[in-house]
Amino acid sequence: MNAARFAPFAAAALLSAWVPTAAIAWEPPGSVMEIGGARLSLSSQEMRALSELGGLVRGGGQAPRQDRALEEARRVATSRDARHVLALYELELGNARRDDAMRAKALDVLIDSPLTRGERMAGYLGVRGQIAYRAGDFDRAATLWSRLAELTPSDPDALANLAQVKLAQKDAAGAMDLLDRAIASRAASGQTTPEVWYRQRLSIAQQGNLMPQGIAAARALVAAYPTAENWRIALVVYRQFGTYDEGFEIDLLRLMRHVGVLTQAAEYQRMAQLLRQSGEPVEAKAVLGDGIRRGLLDAGTSPTREIIAEIDRAAVKKPKAASPPPVAAGVRLGMSRLLAGQRAEAEAAFQSVAVDPAVGRYADLAFFWLASLGKPPAT
Repeated sequence: MNAARFAPFAAAALLSAWVPTAAIAWEPPGSVMEIGGARLSLSSQEMRALSELGGLVRGGGQAPRQDRALEEARRVATSRDARHVLALYELELGNARRDDAMRAKALDVLIDSPLTRGERMAGYLGVRGQIAYRAGDFDRAATLWSRLAELTPSDPDALANLAQVKLAQKDAAGAMDLLDRAIASRAASGQTTPEVWYRQRLSIAQQGNLMPQGIAAARALVAAYPTAENWRIALVVYRQFGTYDEGFEIDLLRLMRHVGVLTQAAEYQRMAQLLRQSGEPVEAKAVLGDGIRRGLLDAGTSPTREIIAEIDRAAVKKPKAASPPPVAAGVRLGMSRLLAGQRAEAEAAFQSVAVDPAVGRYADLAFFWLASLGKPPAT
């Protein structure tokens, strides 16, 4: 399955696309302009041009007049202070026009300017990184957002944004590490982690074939956001990690059926065939019946028709069901208790398996069963 189908690639919690500019006051006809408490020295020519531009930008002047004033201000603004003021006006005008090219040019000046106040730098870096990311300039976005992460180490959103760049650069392991840190930072501060971050972590693991991280991400997703869609995502991706013997695959498909996320005809057919082969034709027939009732299967068409015939022949022979391997015993016990309506006993059985490293992948199944019952152990 392509991850993009269920976890659309999107930069998580991107910073606002609008950056406020500092309050600017000028003292005509002199040569001093005040910006956020700092007094900047301008030539008389720079003052006149920038004052005219400021009045048009903030007064909502018509675009042709603004453009003429902007061209003149660019022509005469040669000093460091004047270029800084010009960049502030260009940024404000770029925000109003939603012009990324204009905003990018202005932000490059402001980020490099020694006159930029510290409290504004994070916003500038964040938005300039977003513009670079949208333009596909991932190296520049990585540089900008790395600076932002260093400037705001306690901000998990900065780490999450940087993770998206790492993924775009084909560095799945780096992206996973950053997103893990972002989620841990959210948890440490008592903040709720966005659902999209959990999905993105699973998508990153799938794209990078990072199996241990992917399994952990699948478990974390359904523990935090146990929606039907997330259950489907988590279990389908989990099923893709590695190969399993038929007994384990049956148990995984049983779990998917239990949480109601068998949605493909091939999944019902596969499960029914595996059950028939393992000597359990009654359950196999029940699985096909579910698929038929849900409109996913047609009993009269191939291959469902042939599978039903095979199951009917197997039922006549009364085959003996295969004994589960020892590592599966705990999960099978939990399932049988649950089917018998003994929920507390089922939870206890699953709990004992979920914390037992000796059972391998069955610990994951036990975790998922507990999560489906609203009792997941710690991830």
